[in-house]
Amino acid sequence: MKKNLRIDPFCIGCDKELTLHILHLNCIPTMELTTGIGVTYPIIGRMHGHHQGKDLAIVETQDQAREEGYDYFTKLYVIEKEYRLEVEALSVTKIEVAIPDRVTHNEIPIRTQSFGWKWKEIELNHLPAEWQEIAIRSLYVTGLPRGVVKMGRLINDSPIVISIKPEEQTHSHTPIATHLPYTIGADVEFMLNNEGELIPASRFFPIDGPIGCDERQIEQDSGDYALAEIRPEKAQTPQELYNNIRTLLNEASKKIPYNTIEFHSGSMPFSGYQCGGHLHFGTPLSLSKIHALDQYVAIPMAMIEDSRTAKRRRKTKHGGLGKYRLQPYGFEYISLSSWITDPHLTLGLLCLAYLVVAFHHELPADLLFEPLVQQAYYNGNKTILKHYWPEIKKRIQSTSDFHMYEEELSDLFHRIDHPEDYLVQKDLRQNWELDVEQQPYLPETTVHIPKKIRKQLHLQEGQSTFIRAGKCFTTATIHPYPFSFRDSNIIQLSQPLRDSLSLPKEWNPKVFQKNGILALGPIMGILAPNPLGLQETYFNHLCRLGKERRMLVYYFDPANINWEKKVIRGTSVYGEQDFPFPDVIYDRLFLSSTTDKQELDQMRLKFIHVYNIQFINSPALFELTGNKWETHTLLFEDYEEYLPETRLLNHPSEVMEMLDVYGDLFLKPLNGAAGEGIIHIMRKASGMVWVYSNGKQMQRQGDEKQLTKFLTARMKRTPFIVQEGIARKKLKDHYVEIRVYMQKNGR
Repeated sequence: MKKNLRIDPFCIGCDKELTLHILHLNCIPTMELTTGIGVTYPIIGRMHGHHQGKDLAIVETQDQAREEGYDYFTKLYVIEKEYRLEVEALSVTKIEVAIPDRVTHNEIPIRTQSFGWKWKEIELNHLPAEWQEIAIRSLYVTGLPRGVVKMGRLINDSPIVISIKPEEQTHSHTPIATHLPYTIGADVEFMLNNEGELIPASRFFPIDGPIGCDERQIEQDSGDYALAEIRPEKAQTPQELYNNIRTLLNEASKKIPYNTIEFHSGSMPFSGYQCGGHLHFGTPLSLSKIHALDQYVAIPMAMIEDSRTAKRRRKTKHGGLGKYRLQPYGFEYISLSSWITDPHLTLGLLCLAYLVVAFHHELPADLLFEPLVQQAYYNGNKTILKHYWPEIKKRIQSTSDFHMYEEELSDLFHRIDHPEDYLVQKDLRQNWELDVEQQPYLPETTVHIPKKIRKQLHLQEGQSTFIRAGKCFTTATIHPYPFSFRDSNIIQLSQPLRDSLSLPKEWNPKVFQKNGILALGPIMGILAPNPLGLQETYFNHLCRLGKERRMLVYYFDPANINWEKKVIRGTSVYGEQDFPFPDVIYDRLFLSSTTDKQELDQMRLKFIHVYNIQFINSPALFELTGNKWETHTLLFEDYEEYLPETRLLNHPSEVMEMLDVYGDLFLKPLNGAAGEGIIHIMRKASGMVWVYSNGKQMQRQGDEKQLTKFLTARMKRTPFIVQEGIARKKLKDHYVEIRVYMQKNGR
């Protein structure tokens, strides 16, 4: 008679490579896997299975990695000491340290009995609590109830998980039913958003109390606390806790009587600031309860959250699966993002969490440790997670007291099934229909500067200082920059400060100090004609280059200067708006009429002498480089031998004289540019030939009389110089030109 073959469920911990992948996915410090191709060597080659370290080898080259048949590779780490931590459920029961006995020397220490090492038991308090928490969570995320976690101490004293070995259970871990009723409480965070800018919660709320601030400061010892936190009274039922939360939100709203300030919750209202929704359970902690909360609360909530920010929070210290804290009243579950976005979600979540903890013993955690499920959770892949939702929902509906919460949970379940039906506002005050006074919040004129830059410029937090943008001045108060952990070179200006200085909201300026004044920029204005013509592409390119260098560059024409307000209507990469008078003006205005020239000269003199604005491209340089005859005359004094014969054309007969000498001439408009209007004249055996050098008009041929008539008509409209034609050099049958571009100063 055949015996039934029993096959145990797959265990992540049985596969060392998969174990490392799962640990890394859960943001646990562990040995990093690598491909062995295109990496920095040396690395460690490894084999599947447990071999007492006999499978380890240092791999020096890509050829060795390819040819020697290793199953997988990890980066090479220098490990100073190794420890074995025996973990059962959510406790460390024993710690051992590796000590040398009859050590076999290798290129790297392999601390196993096979290589002459033995293990010595040490006190549990020998290792920091943080190490023990890492060991417990390492075992937890692999789904093992009991095992040995091997950890190492790196040269910088930080911990790293080396491996996990499953162990037989010493006693049963059959879940024990929760004693009912039990208390449920919470602390939930949200943030204040004023028209896109972070407002520290500590501007309105105290640190402690039912409506307070989370302990995270914008900057250490700054006194500015970014996150608001409500701490409702614990309750006997989720409905009672919901009412306590509503009461506190209403009180918090009254403390901020401004309709432009919004309350934002969710996983990450501002980049880098994660918001949590922690649940407090007045019942003893158990492995089964955390399993149930992860599979039947955290994973369903992941199907609702905004994956773009939620997946980032799940990789922070407070996010991810299996996150909890022991508390005197029981335990605190901290894996969830802030869930007070709207009242229906809040009530549904509280009822679900209460039900799951109450009947955790009826809810198997068989999906939680599927590698695909964990990967989908951390990557925000709702498509994969929703594949498991029907089974998860069915099990929740099968719990003993589901009928007591069916009404509250129906909305939550419908939200998961039909997310398109739920378009909630970001402002939770609107979603909760809280009363808000209809007045705008008027923030101070502030400049937010990272600590590093404040130190360099000898600035103090809270200090009032003069600040300048171009030729516009005002005062502002210095505050810490709330995102310096992400970029310590960013300067943030409050909207009132930007308004008073006429600066674009999107501009990220540099800051420097001159004569005790903080200066932003530099700012460059490009004086340009209207219409811009072909120069517009060039100006836009300069504006983009300025943005890359954190300068502000805009272009304008004289008609848009407001002398009274000291602003100029111009255009930059940020669009059209009023800008402050700049630090420097790049003069690209080419006007020739007497009236325009007089007005422009007055404008330029006013900028230079009244406002002390420097000019690039002075009018004198315009006149010189814009007049070919004056340029030739200047160069002729010292460089005659290098110049082609050139004359200011007064009569067509001069063309005939020079044709007799050279046979090849160019007529160039006196004030021409970019090759426009140049006429090429050649004497050939068949007669005279003349053509516009840009090839836009047909070649013409005639005698001396016809050429004279042609030139006389042209000279009435345009003054010309006539220049000897130069035979151009060729390289590989192509004409070669050498052009030199210079930066011109005013000399």
